[in-house]
Amino acid sequence: MFKALGNINRLMLIYKLASGEMEKVSVTEMAKIMGLTQPAASQHLKILKTAKILNATKQGNYIYYTFNKSALINHKEKIDFLFGCLFLKCNKSQKRE
Repeated sequence: MFKALGNINRLMLIYKLASGEMEKVSVTEMAKIMGLTQPAASQHLKILKTAKILNATKQGNYIYYTFNKSALINHKEKIDFLFGCLFLKCNKSQKRE
């Protein structure tokens, strides 16, 4: 998930889809919007799909990707839990000093 969010092109695409600026995107559309080659756009979409941040739906000859809000909420909850545990441990360590 961190890898999926670790690239400005992927973050911009997630923003466009999550904000409603775009409903769905194909590889061709992403390449055009982001100024990327189609193979590069395809790779970015694959990473986001693998992280379940995007859903893929085939329509005719194209695959369209849409934002998966529930998966991103799930990722956020896991990150919040992780950081909560880390901060709790850090606070305990600081009290010992």
